[in-house]
Amino acid sequence: MPTNRDLRAQLAAASDRLREVNSPDLAAWIDKVLAPRGWAALRATDPDGAAGPNLSVFMDKAARDQIMAAAKAARTSVTADVNEGYLSVLAGEYTPRKPVRARYGASVERVNLNVTPALSLRQRVEEESGMSAAHVAADYLMRKYKAGPYAANYAADSLQPGAVCNPQVPRAVRDEIRSRAAAAGNKVTDDVNEGFQKYLDDEFTPDALAWTDTSDMVNLRMNPNDDLHDKLRAVKGIRPLQVAIAYLLHKYDVDPGAAK
Repeated sequence: MPTNRDLRAQLAAASDRLREVNSPDLAAWIDKVLAPRGWAALRATDPDGAAGPNLSVFMDKAARDQIMAAAKAARTSVTADVNEGYLSVLAGEYTPRKPVRARYGASVERVNLNVTPALSLRQRVEEESGMSAAHVAADYLMRKYKAGPYAANYAADSLQPGAVCNPQVPRAVRDEIRSRAAAAGNKVTDDVNEGFQKYLDDEFTPDALAWTDTSDMVNLRMNPNDDLHDKLRAVKGIRPLQVAIAYLLHKYDVDPGAAK
């Protein structure tokens, strides 16, 4: 009985033969199937990959425009990309980021990106991931085309400032943090939002701090995003402002000095 290895070998031989008879365009299509993840593109053409009902994917307009332009340049359809993402989830090759609440007051325009992924894949993804098909589609598209939170220039400063927080730290520590943040062109509040998100994404673990000299304690004013702040408050055993100070010390390599 032919094996998958035999199938690949025969397809490769067919590609070589097509080039020998001066049909490089047809050979290129076979090569596309043999390429990494070529099976996903082929799978999207079978009955399981047939177009399903419209799915509206809500995302930032800038991300939507970037994705559509990149897909066009790659000569693929966004729907095919979504099917590819669903197959990756079902194969255990990709895990979407968990949904987060909308960024209240964020000064970005949000729009719909309409796609028609396979209904069977859409249903299976929702059942197996526990997330909405629209969220998985948006996350995969942004991941594939380096848009939104996957962009290299993505910053936490698009978050709306929240309530004022005034954790107390030694004056020398506060002044050093402010100085280094200003030199880097950053705002302390944006740095704290960044730290909160990294903690929630398991990318940062704060050290416990206990100031040994509290003779000259001052406020370090910040306005972290309320949504992120509330998420951290729901995490047992951690105080949001503990994460904030620890991340600032870590990011700017500030010696706490009076901390043990």
